[in-house]
Amino acid sequence: MYLTIIRNADIYTPEHFGIGDVLLGGGSILAVDRKLPEIPGARTIDAEGEILEPGLVDAHVHILGGGGEDGMLSRVPPLREEKIAMAGVTSVVGLLGTDGYTRTIRDLVAKCKAIEEYGITCRCLTGSYQVPSPTVTGDVGDDIVFIDEIIGVKVAISDHRCSLPTTEELIRLATTARMASLMSRKAGLVHIHVGADSRGIEQLFEIRDSTPLPIKHFYPTHMGGHPEQAKEWMKSGGHIDLTCKAEPIEDEIARLLPFSKNGELSISTDSNGSFPIWNEKKEIIGMKAGDIMNLRTTVDAMIYDKGYDRTEILRLVTTNPARANRLEKKGEIKEGFDGDLVLRDGRSLRFVFAKSKAIMDEKKVRKGMYELD
Repeated sequence: MYLTIIRNADIYTPEHFGIGDVLLGGGSILAVDRKLPEIPGARTIDAEGEILEPGLVDAHVHILGGGGEDGMLSRVPPLREEKIAMAGVTSVVGLLGTDGYTRTIRDLVAKCKAIEEYGITCRCLTGSYQVPSPTVTGDVGDDIVFIDEIIGVKVAISDHRCSLPTTEELIRLATTARMASLMSRKAGLVHIHVGADSRGIEQLFEIRDSTPLPIKHFYPTHMGGHPEQAKEWMKSGGHIDLTCKAEPIEDEIARLLPFSKNGELSISTDSNGSFPIWNEKKEIIGMKAGDIMNLRTTVDAMIYDKGYDRTEILRLVTTNPARANRLEKKGEIKEGFDGDLVLRDGRSLRFVFAKSKAIMDEKKVRKGMYELD
């Protein structure tokens, strides 16, 4: 077994542990202690003066690329594995968006497997903006139960680009995902793109109040545009997700952070998804795309520029999304957990470990299969 000892790091688990050592090997964190003994043959990394954190979890990533709202040329390219590593992200959840036509769930699962082969943990969602949901097997429940990588289903509401599913259709999706989750021991999430329409998540409140479905199965995203609903949903124990764009979202985070008492808030990037700019007639007048680097830059802005507690902010991109998506052994520096770690000197990343292997080593990222640049 190839072993690595990181010594003298200031460790955030994300709780502040203080100065200590971490032993990695066999894909896992083997030990965390104030001072570990010498181990012959182990690689030793001196991290004095540096911070060791859990690898980041990005639970909303268009790993195949998104877009297509302005013709085929507007389709965003797929996400390259090296870019994920450069962002300090060690776990991603891939999904489709508006384009459930030229991109398929089969392609999504294949890309998910490729990211895993590179070394980064990847799970994905069946479904897209369209209802009925596109699937691999022909059934949402069967996809979740029988395809290891699939942990839930994606759908969209309150958006002029989606199928505008009825509340009854959302209930049916959620009951299917719940039963499949019990059979497969997965999260069984209904991962919901929430558009800009003023109705926001009114349908979710209706489901909360009129059915016995556990609120944990609903995962509304892009909730920065619906802050009052986000607060109310979190007060009910529901999880909400904010999207990091190129524009700062620090104020959105600050507004909602006090309502995340038990890990109900996370942030993600919508990386490689399209961000169309619409006029009042719902005509496209511009196009941008999500960037996975926004996760790290947002975290850094909250900690270094806004002065927020590191532990409080790290939870938004480690333990909170890991637990909500039931990504077991992720999001913490803890013995027995996966060896997903980031060693940083201020804002600069020195090492990124995924399942105890360095995918960034002394600031040099591991190359993928093809060097296209």
